[in-house]
Amino acid sequence: MLSCAHADDTPAAPAVEDAQTEQVPPGVTVFEEKEPVPADKEQFEKFIGGGGGFIPTGGITYRWRYTYPYAGRFRYGWRYPITYWKSFGRTIYGSGCQYARPYGTWFYC
Repeated sequence: MLSCAHADDTPAAPAVEDAQTEQVPPGVTVFEEKEPVPADKEQFEKFIGGGGGFIPTGGITYRWRYTYPYAGRFRYGWRYPITYWKSFGRTIYGSGCQYARPYGTWFYC
């Protein structure tokens, strides 16, 4: 049996975590599930007008699924980029958001 390990070999340094942890409201858990949303007025008109569904092109923007505690249980919602929400979100959802909170660069609906 051959071995290339020596007693004086230094162990590999642990990997440094480069990714910053994202800030979310207290109690909110963001999932990996995401869906594309319109990024500009032209895409928005296709999204609202129908015509076979919305197919994102260039500059894709996503909404992300999340959950939050409510009355001892959990509710689900969608997290939108704040720029998208200010441009289109209120037009689509009005006051129908149950969580309805801006936090950082996201709007939680």
